[in-house]
Amino acid sequence: MVVFSALFCEQNLSANVQVANLKQDLELVAREVAGLRTEVELLRRENAQLKINIGELSKRKSNDRSSEFQNLIIQMDAKIKAIDSKIAGNEKGVSALQKNFDEKIRELIKQMNLNFDKVTKSNVAATNPTFSADYPQNGFVHKVEKGETVSSIAKKYKSKITWIINANQIADPTKVFVGKELFVPQQ
Repeated sequence: MVVFSALFCEQNLSANVQVANLKQDLELVAREVAGLRTEVELLRRENAQLKINIGELSKRKSNDRSSEFQNLIIQMDAKIKAIDSKIAGNEKGVSALQKNFDEKIRELIKQMNLNFDKVTKSNVAATNPTFSADYPQNGFVHKVEKGETVSSIAKKYKSKITWIINANQIADPTKVFVGKELFVPQQ
């Protein structure tokens, strides 16, 4: 029994040591848990403070943005008013330019009509030219060749331009074509 009691004592002692060791371990764990609780509480406080700070920043930003937007709106309104006044000024200028343009066009049309009348009257006179019979009645017929003019023919045969024009009743001396037969008066 002594052996049993020694064994029991030994086991009891061993169990006491183990219990003591477990108690120490539990105390260490309890301290660690207390430390972790403290850290968690600190983190919660920090988190709450950060949330407050973020809320304030958001409010500031939204206030800053709204004031920026208000400033932009004010600037845009001012620019729109300036553009409106420029447009109004331009409309007056365009109206004045249009009136001036219309007057000048009317004046130009009037001048053109006067010139058309002059040209028409001169064309009527030019289309019905009068020819003189005051040229020598003797002469010969010449067939116009390439490069010849009334002037060159008169020179070639020692005649006068007016004699050739009157004898052939040429309305426009610049329109004498190759192959045309002309009477060339001679003295």
